[in-house]
Amino acid sequence: MALIDDLRSKFEMVSRRGRANLVTSLAFFRERGRDSRYSIIPFDKWQIANIVVVAVFALAVTAVLFDPWLLPWRANLPSPVRSALSNYTYLGKSHWMLIGSGLYFIVALFRDITQLAQPHRLRRVVRAWAAFYVFSSVAVSGVIVNIFKYGLGRARPRHFEEFGAFAFDPLSIEASWASFPSGHATSAASLAVALSLLFPRFAGGFISMGMIVAVTRMAAGAHYPSDVLGGCLLGALLSWVLARSFAARRLVFGFDSSGRLIRRHRFFGSS
Repeated sequence: MALIDDLRSKFEMVSRRGRANLVTSLAFFRERGRDSRYSIIPFDKWQIANIVVVAVFALAVTAVLFDPWLLPWRANLPSPVRSALSNYTYLGKSHWMLIGSGLYFIVALFRDITQLAQPHRLRRVVRAWAAFYVFSSVAVSGVIVNIFKYGLGRARPRHFEEFGAFAFDPLSIEASWASFPSGHATSAASLAVALSLLFPRFAGGFISMGMIVAVTRMAAGAHYPSDVLGGCLLGALLSWVLARSFAARRLVFGFDSSGRLIRRHRFFGSS
C-alpha cells in the first residue's frame, strides 16, 4: 500500500511539473507574437511556377537518363561496397528520428525548470520547441511522402525486367508499387536540413550524411535515382517551410533584415 501511495505521489508530482512546463511553453509561445514582415513562402506565384518547372524537369531528365541504368550500376558495384551501403540504409528509417526527437520533447516537458532563472528557463523551452520542430519535419514529410508513394504507385526496380522503369499502378496498396518518392530519402533529407538549420556550423556533415543515406536506397535496389531525388527535394522543402513557419512565430528561428531564415542564437547557449 505504501508503495502504491509513493508511486501515486510521484506521478502527481511529475504530472504537475508537466502541466506547469506546458503552461510556461504556451505562454512563451503566445508572447512571441507573429513576425508579419515576411511571408513564410518568400516567392510570388511566377517564381513558384518556375521552381516547380525546374524541379519537374530535373526529375524527368534523371528518370530518362539514369533510372534505366540503375540495375547495371548496382550489379557493377563491388560486393563489399554494395553490402556496406545496403546495411547503412536503415538509417533512413523515420522511426529512430521520431522517437529521438519525440523523447527529447517529452523529457523536456517533464523536467523541473521552476528553480532556474528566467533566461535559462526560456532556453530550455526553446530547446524543447527545437526538438518539436525536428519531430514535425520528419513526421509531416513522412505523411506526405506516403500519400505520394501510394497515390502514384510507381513500380520498384524489382519489376524492371517485367514492366520497365516507368510502370505505374495508381492508388495501389502494394509496397512493391510505391517507389516514387523514396521515403528513406525524404526522411534523411528532412532530418539533414532540419539539423543544418539548427546547427549551421555542422551543415556540411549533416547534408553529406543525408546524401549517403539517399544513395544507399539505390545500392539496395529499392529505388530509382529519380525516386531518391524526388524524396530529397520533398524532405528538404518541408523542413525549410516548417522552419520559416516557426520563424514567423519567432520560435527557434527568425528572419534577418533581408527576410532570410536564421536561428535565434541566444537561446542555444549552455545552461
